[in-house]
Amino acid sequence: MRIAALLLAASAYVLLAAGLVLMKKGIGWFGLRTPRDAVWRRALGIWSVGFLLSNAYIIPVTLALREFPPHLVAAFAGLAVIVMVLLSRAWLGERLRRSDALYVPVMALAIGLLSLSARAGAGGAGTPLRLAAAAAFPVILLSGVFVRGISGRGRAVLLAAISGISTGMIVVLMRVLVAGYGTRVGDYFGSPYLYLYLVFSLLAFLALQFAYKMDSLLRTAPVQFAASIVYPAICSILVFGNSIEPVQAAAIAAIALATLGILKGR
Repeated sequence: MRIAALLLAASAYVLLAAGLVLMKKGIGWFGLRTPRDAVWRRALGIWSVGFLLSNAYIIPVTLALREFPPHLVAAFAGLAVIVMVLLSRAWLGERLRRSDALYVPVMALAIGLLSLSARAGAGGAGTPLRLAAAAAFPVILLSGVFVRGISGRGRAVLLAAISGISTGMIVVLMRVLVAGYGTRVGDYFGSPYLYLYLVFSLLAFLALQFAYKMDSLLRTAPVQFAASIVYPAICSILVFGNSIEPVQAAAIAAIALATLGILKGR
């Protein structure tokens, strides 16, 4: 089961990365003013497949959370960065950067160490008070966007961080649902945590769109990806009471730093 859970976590973020790249490839259908011809239909088809893949990732994530705590599952978001770089080259024709030769091996090594050190056992379901505190944090940060005097770039970075933290909360809340109901998905609808999960899904999406509009992808994406890896690790300790071994903490930090390095080099 341990190997299966690791493969599920890895496959989840491969799906996410492939979906994001396909959505980027087909995004042109939004701006096509010509009649809905073959070009429009092809672009829409590519974008739609990408949209489905990028949302289907939550299924293997849910199954992986049955065996491992949130910080181990979410750390595989680093794998999504590697896949995005490679698929961007293959499908979008984007050239590889010199920084990739440094950071991709670091990322791969860190994920390998994390996988080898992973132990089955996902911890508890967390207490409502601690979960509420974890959920309140990105909402409190959101108020900072409206503070006078903050620059447009500062707002963009803050929104990217909120998006990443909200993405981390998605994993945390899914862990709570799995701990309470297992794979009985129908029972999820009776839990308030499902609706909180949907709220954070929407917040993660909207915050990132506004961040992209305010500033460049090169400054916002690294913050978003790093926050989505680090916040579940914090919640894993403070909310679920899991312990993180030194090698795991070092691997998670290396994944976050390599994510920043890869994306800032683009």
